[in-house]
Amino acid sequence: MSFGDHLEELRRCLLRGLIGVAVAIVVALFFAKDLLAFIMQPLLIVLHSLGQPPSVIALSPPEGFLVYLKVGFLSGLIVSMPWLLYQVWSFVAAGLYGHEQRFAKTFIPLTAVLFGTGVAFLYWVVLPVVLNFFVSFSSSLDMPELSPTWLQSHVLSMPEPSNPTLPEMEEQRMPMCAEDPPDPCIGAVWINTGARELRINTPDGLLVAALKPAALKTAVTSQFSLQFYISFVLSLALAFGLAFELPVIVVFLSLANIVRAAQMAKARKYVIFGIFVAAAMFTPPDVISQILLAVPMIALFEGGLLVARVLEVRRRDATSST
Repeated sequence: MSFGDHLEELRRCLLRGLIGVAVAIVVALFFAKDLLAFIMQPLLIVLHSLGQPPSVIALSPPEGFLVYLKVGFLSGLIVSMPWLLYQVWSFVAAGLYGHEQRFAKTFIPLTAVLFGTGVAFLYWVVLPVVLNFFVSFSSSLDMPELSPTWLQSHVLSMPEPSNPTLPEMEEQRMPMCAEDPPDPCIGAVWINTGARELRINTPDGLLVAALKPAALKTAVTSQFSLQFYISFVLSLALAFGLAFELPVIVVFLSLANIVRAAQMAKARKYVIFGIFVAAAMFTPPDVISQILLAVPMIALFEGGLLVARVLEVRRRDATSST
């Protein structure tokens, strides 16, 4: 292809890529609320399992709406990423030989699978581990003793502590159940042990109050901003999806005769160092998430090297036989 043909192919690929992204964003905006609930589910499950209120907070009036738009736009970008990668491969393949184009067509579906695998690995493995660690660590910071000293009680004019006694309860009057009763009457009060909530059925609807274990006396309660958490998850999803493309890059460099598998194997220590640097750049500043990204990338790099070696041997055998 001439230089002008390459520019025209680049224009077509860019146009197709942008149209695909726009369509994905429009579709994602229709399902943004469902996507928002899906993204928040790992955090809410961790908070609920540790006895804390399963909710996030909005720090400004438009935050909920802005997060809704952000989820639609970024989710559309993430979903359309395989299509964008396909357009990149299409542009690159236009300047390749026939056998190299066959390689590109073979690995285009694999890029989509690897990207989706990276996002799934983040959602079902990384997020539960990271969130559970940090929320559990915050919960382990015990509440200090709140009994005032003699000086504090006089300076703050605090009343003298008393030891009230409760009358003996003859019987338990508040029902407890794992699920809500099917048809509660108006004024019914019960404790939903599954949701850890006190519930009252009123003429205007059901009222609930979150409960927490009395033994959970922590000085720090984990409260996450809606915008911060969503940005945190979506940026990690994009990073993990792109990081899982490493085997395709390794095999392509080998088959395109840019870098041999043996050369990449000799530079393994530099590659691993670069992987940890990239993991530190694309993840929050904590060791756990960095390791959870770096370790799969190292395994994917080794897997790409193995496939590259096999393909190089087959190519040499085919060349020698001819």
